[in-house]
Amino acid sequence: MNEYEGLLRVVYGDGAQFVPVCQQCGRFVRTPGVMQFDAKGQPKEPNATCSRCGPTTMVFEGYYDVEPVGETSG
Repeated sequence: MNEYEGLLRVVYGDGAQFVPVCQQCGRFVRTPGVMQFDAKGQPKEPNATCSRCGPTTMVFEGYYDVEPVGETSG
């Protein structure tokens, strides 16, 4: 069982999925409006701000297919 199961996820661009919690203290973090990635597709760090710890890194879960909200197929 994943320790972040059931928590909110933040998705950027082409499906880059993050768990918006501080890896140091476990608090929810403030996320940027735009995520920056390196040439290999990995997120640049730090990529969030914790109210207790300051600049921090969210847990990156990988890329997933994303269907735009409000659009249906068929």
